[in-house]
Amino acid sequence: MSTAAITTETLSPDAPSDPVTSSPWLEKLDIWAEYLGDKLNPILVKETRQALKSRQFVITFSVLLIASFGWTVAGSLSLMPLIYTTPSAPRMLIGYYIVLALPMLIVVPLAAYRSLESEIDDGTLELLSITALSAWQIVLGKLASASLQMMLYLVALFPCVAYAYTLRGVDLPTLALMMSTLIVTALTLTVVALSFAPLARGRTGRISTLLVVLGVLLLVAYLLSFAIISMITYGNPMSMQWTALLLISASILAVSVSHLLLTTTASMLTPESENRSSGIRWAILMLTTLVIAINAFAIEWMAGENEVLGVFFPSLLVMGMLWTLAGSMMAAESDVVTPRIQRELPGNFASRMLLVFFTPGPATGLVFACLGVITLLIASFVAIERMQDIGSVMRPRDFAILRHAILVYCSYLVVFLVLVRWIVAVVRINNHPRVEVGLAALIAIGVLSALVPYSIGLHYNDYRPYSYSAWQVTNWVWTLGTIFDNQLLSGVNEVAIAGLIIGFLIAIAGVGRRALAMRTATPEAVLTEKAKAV
Repeated sequence: MSTAAITTETLSPDAPSDPVTSSPWLEKLDIWAEYLGDKLNPILVKETRQALKSRQFVITFSVLLIASFGWTVAGSLSLMPLIYTTPSAPRMLIGYYIVLALPMLIVVPLAAYRSLESEIDDGTLELLSITALSAWQIVLGKLASASLQMMLYLVALFPCVAYAYTLRGVDLPTLALMMSTLIVTALTLTVVALSFAPLARGRTGRISTLLVVLGVLLLVAYLLSFAIISMITYGNPMSMQWTALLLISASILAVSVSHLLLTTTASMLTPESENRSSGIRWAILMLTTLVIAINAFAIEWMAGENEVLGVFFPSLLVMGMLWTLAGSMMAAESDVVTPRIQRELPGNFASRMLLVFFTPGPATGLVFACLGVITLLIASFVAIERMQDIGSVMRPRDFAILRHAILVYCSYLVVFLVLVRWIVAVVRINNHPRVEVGLAALIAIGVLSALVPYSIGLHYNDYRPYSYSAWQVTNWVWTLGTIFDNQLLSGVNEVAIAGLIIGFLIAIAGVGRRALAMRTATPEAVLTEKAKAV
């Protein structure tokens, strides 16, 4: 073959490609990258493209680079000439933390909130709901886009943090604790901001929600910055064991709380024809289980130490508030079960026995809330007994008062939830209220149950101060106040136990065949459409 023929064959477009560019592993990598791109959340791709091209990201990223460079020059010059001989890392690191914390704790969560709120306000979410995308994909796409922005900020400022570390004065564990705390808090705040977006109703509601989100972000940013700057300046006052316990527990609880908030957000974006309550109940149960497990570990690990009370009391308070709020909304759920929900219900006997109270509906929601309150009551009693056996700084009388107060509160809560269930059922005869009405009904019941008997007693005593009596048994404020005033009331424990049992039995009695939805078969047309989609 001639040289011209070889040259013509080489330059021809039909000639075989270069063996280097057509190697098998590159082709596999290209196929894998294309497959991964197709499988990625479309919302993540859309949000990432919009975020990286948005004015907010460009301005924030530019300001972060300029501020970090400016602080590197200004901070280094202000430390001259002692920077060569004296440890100077704390001062430089504080500046870098402030530069990094502002976008991660405030800008990114607020931008994620505005992004989801604009989707709802502009009606884009309604168009997305008719596609194959689920509410979970939409929420996770927003969170993933915000996480990607945070990662870019971290990568951009990482050399500056490494430079500050080389100046001596801050050890590596403190630096790792600072960065991990900042990342976990930033992601959790983003989830919290996203959970507020579906709550807005109307222009006034959106403005109010925006102010609440901004207030929460500023408050958490201030408290976290105060704690981290103090740790950088004065060192970590806690031992290594305590630091590890708090960091691991906080990370686990942050993941669990984020899962609960994301589930709640996704349920608010899900159409009413689908199951929106079972996932929330599973998330609450998981969070409660983790809190109980962390408290059990802390009690056994810190036997007899004062610090265990710093874990037990906040956990008890938070769990009490969670089950109070969640229970009032579970008791106010809609009793309408659509055919789509019925097709997803448990079918066999074993699954119905184990998962019956995870099915949607106010009757099962009320029983689930009562079971959660009773579980929390039993776990608190076991924890108190264990702390008393091991030895604690609290006196035996203080433990008795605490047990008394927990029992009385749980009894009031169960009875009030039963009343909420009845009130909302009456309201639903001619209206279709939201689940938040259950919380409003609980507040109204709590105020009236305390105010009415006190007002009647005040009237019969000629508006003069009078002492507590059995006629004030519904006045939960006065009853709990009297208990915490070191006055162990006789007979209140028996009344509380009786009220707890009666309220729970009434809740179970409400779960009849009419209130408990039965599973139905899936139509052939639906099965055919699902097969085509796969």
